[in-house]
Amino acid sequence: MIDIFSETQKFFCKYVEKYIGLQRKTENMKFGVVNFPGSHGFSDTMYALHYILEQNVVELWHEDTDLQGVDVVILPSGASFGDLPVPGIVAAKSPVMASIEKFAGIRRKGLVLGIGNGFQILCQSGMLKGTLNPNQSGTFVGKNIFVRPDNTDTLVTKFIKRGQALQLPIAHACGRFDADKETMREFHQNGQILLRYCSEDGKTNSESNPDGSLDNIAAICNAAENVFGIMACAERAVDMDLGNVNGLLIFQGLIGN
Repeated sequence: MIDIFSETQKFFCKYVEKYIGLQRKTENMKFGVVNFPGSHGFSDTMYALHYILEQNVVELWHEDTDLQGVDVVILPSGASFGDLPVPGIVAAKSPVMASIEKFAGIRRKGLVLGIGNGFQILCQSGMLKGTLNPNQSGTFVGKNIFVRPDNTDTLVTKFIKRGQALQLPIAHACGRFDADKETMREFHQNGQILLRYCSEDGKTNSESNPDGSLDNIAAICNAAENVFGIMACAERAVDMDLGNVNGLLIFQGLIGN
């Protein structure tokens, strides 16, 4: 199996260099992926980081408080604790989150990325401002969408070209981002809006907004630009066998920063 993955990695290298223009980094960092009960994106995220990007990855169980000296923490997608009573609220109170908040604090400025439900957890914990509410349609939405960068100067967006419409999958029932006017003023002033939902040709409008998010917001960060939240499931777009490696552009910026 290792030999198969090695061949996949070689093919990936050639692909990203030719078609995406991404020069694959070889720095090895230590990533911690938090495993909450129900986090079905956990294994996909481990696969993306370890087998595709060849990084050192460890599991962080939700009841643990020791982050094992990681450089980056990933909160994966998936319905942690069954999304009950609302997505992310129970996981946000897990013991590991207190350690993650300290890790992301001003002195150390550790890097944290929340994907899908991980984004919801970051908002529920207060590590990111705003709320993620039931989709405007009132239904679960699972499909490929497009996003374009609003700020290409952050770690998770620096490999995305300005104006580029990036196809990524989404799978959520509560992804409608909302925030009060003061928070939105801060977001615009600090460049905290990272990605917006758009059409294939890069236009942001109601038709290209899959969940009704305010200002088509698909991803944000905190003011210190070390805590990131994205609704799209980047870990599901990392393998050429699935026909999409765009998610690697999100992870790549966290390596060797």
